[in-house]
Amino acid sequence: MKHILMLSTGGTIASKQTGHGLQPEIPGDDLVAEITELKNLCKITCRQILNLDSSNIQPEDWMTMAQAVCDAQNDFDGIVITHGTDTMAYSASALSFMLQNLQIPVILTGSQLSIEEDGTDAKQNILDAFRTAITELCGIYIVFYGKIIRGTRAKKMFTKDFDAFHSINAEDIGQIKKDGTVIINELVRPKNVFSADICIDPNIFVLKLVPGTDPTLLDTVIDMGYHGIIIEAFGCGGIPNQTRSLLPCLKKAKEHGVSIIIASQCTYETVDLTVYDVNVQAAKLGAISGLDMTIETLTTKLMWALGHTTDPQRIQEMMHTCYSGEFRE
Repeated sequence: MKHILMLSTGGTIASKQTGHGLQPEIPGDDLVAEITELKNLCKITCRQILNLDSSNIQPEDWMTMAQAVCDAQNDFDGIVITHGTDTMAYSASALSFMLQNLQIPVILTGSQLSIEEDGTDAKQNILDAFRTAITELCGIYIVFYGKIIRGTRAKKMFTKDFDAFHSINAEDIGQIKKDGTVIINELVRPKNVFSADICIDPNIFVLKLVPGTDPTLLDTVIDMGYHGIIIEAFGCGGIPNQTRSLLPCLKKAKEHGVSIIIASQCTYETVDLTVYDVNVQAAKLGAISGLDMTIETLTTKLMWALGHTTDPQRIQEMMHTCYSGEFRE
């Protein structure tokens, strides 16, 4: 039997009802004990590394998870991480950059209902995660509602629906059928030897544009000393350049060595800074296209890149290098 490590971090899946709402309290051993099918599937070791609602997960906690995986990856055939759903896509993406060319599957999962609630999705998601963890997959994935999604492509699309996570701008890597069969559509193999690059600079700001955004807001963010800024722009990357123009702010950011990444408020398809005047003028001032990456992936990738350098030219090179299938090459 394969030996799988389960790292518990809290989340709804491990929560109990308190006088002030759900709070994670159930240890990983108790989660596993609820699922009898696991006994004949694999050998399991459980370790509790965090116990947080995922809204409280911080970049430093990604580093804790990454170190735990790094320390264990030679001793186990796969790793399952139980995690709250609200920031699971951020964690999966961050781990994908910090832990490249993993030789084993690392599977994040969680649930929309606590494992103690009637009709919970927790037991099926955990079982599916372990079924995926004993396959020949390598790398970071989210398993949820029968889907296997690459860690850098996952996004939580629903607050309560069991089919909460979708793969954005990429097909699912695979699925788990009701009879337990794991179907892998794309067997991702490591390109090089495993490397742990556990560094994060969380000093970034994400600004979502709306009609009427005051440019002095972006000026203030630059003055506050942020190392990088992600602008959620309109369409394929539209930045206002007439009334309330942001172009002077982009020029200021360039002069201060602050990297500006342009994301789209659209969920699907790509940023293209070559199409319209409102794109092209921003690109001329050093704005970097976020391509077809999700905002979760752009956020974690920029933090990871800034952990290495603050040079905008080098940041652009790193943002446009595909490390873990995060954009179409």
